Amino acid sequence: MAATDRPGVLLRVIAALLCVLGAPAAAQVLPDDRSDLLYHHYDGGGVQVSGPALLVRKGFADRVSLSAGYYQDTISGASPDVLATASPYTEQRDEVTLGIDYLHADSLISLAWTQSEENDYDGQTLSLGVSHEVFGGMTTVSLGYAHGSDTVGHRDTDFEAGLERRTYWLGLSQVITSTLLINLNYEGILEEGFLGNPYRAKRVLGVFADEEFYPGTRTANAVAIQGVKYLQPGASAQLSYRYYRDTWALTAHTVELQYSRYLADRRWLLDVRYRHYTQSAASFYSDNFEQEFTYMARDKELSTFKSNSLGVSASYVLFERPGAFFTSGRAIASYDYVQFDYADYSDAFRNPDVPYSFGAHILNFNLSLWY
Repeated sequence: MAATDRPGVLLRVIAALLCVLGAPAAAQVLPDDRSDLLYHHYDGGGVQVSGPALLVRKGFADRVSLSAGYYQDTISGASPDVLATASPYTEQRDEVTLGIDYLHADSLISLAWTQSEENDYDGQTLSLGVSHEVFGGMTTVSLGYAHGSDTVGHRDTDFEAGLERRTYWLGLSQVITSTLLINLNYEGILEEGFLGNPYRAKRVLGVFADEEFYPGTRTANAVAIQGVKYLQPGASAQLSYRYYRDTWALTAHTVELQYSRYLADRRWLLDVRYRHYTQSAASFYSDNFEQEFTYMARDKELSTFKSNSLGVSASYVLFERPGAFFTSGRAIASYDYVQFDYADYSDAFRNPDVPYSFGAHILNFNLSLWY
């Protein structure tokens, strides 16, 4: 039953992990030889998600970098839409990722394969990305494609359905001045297959009826712009905006602001960040339908809602030993608080007349070792 709660939760957890681990390596430089061990914990809306993650990277001949990663989360409890038709639960998800990066002249080619398993949902994704520097390294163009093939199940039944997902992306990174960098990105997502959830039920005239009915396809487009400004030695600020719209008439806006600063001879790195997200409801969403329609959904992730998050992370250099097997080590701790406010979704059994809202806490602890 984790498929009901996990997608929205994981997006927020992954966003937090990216803030902790930092931005990807520059396009024409192989990723550092390093290992990262991380523990994450999410608690909000009656759902707890926690577990470890491990990523190992190693380069060869200054041309190839191999990576392997393992990610696990254990989810327990249940959000209000699950409690409407089922009881709380506990289950585990395991994910394995293998990747290779190849550096050729001014181009970096990346290939990655990911497989995840849980008792009612299996997924596989293969992705290919290419980035290329032009104009003396002042401009970097990137593009990529990913294909995902998932199998959706239902515990204790014979139900099984497929989901195919194709993702395309195109990016442009431009150095404007010696202290200003602008990133532009486009992403297109095409989904086909079972896009609903076998556990969730719709509500009609105040009564929970049979399962929801979703369209069999979904196409989404998103564009984003980000500016990175280096303010003074050891400090920088980032401001980004993302616009999303899909064929279900769902539109979303995201604004993020982050400030980073080194302290104490660069042994400490502090990050403070804020994120605002707002979206409109899908065309076939309703908290309580007045009649039957062809497509009907009551997933709160398809409702009208907004979220505001404030986070902070602190990174500390544990040691630096050039020439040793581990040349340096860094410890990172991160905390984010996220407030969710829904405009047209309610806790149907406990408080049906009041729009639902809740706060979530996200904690991450990371140990990074370079070699």
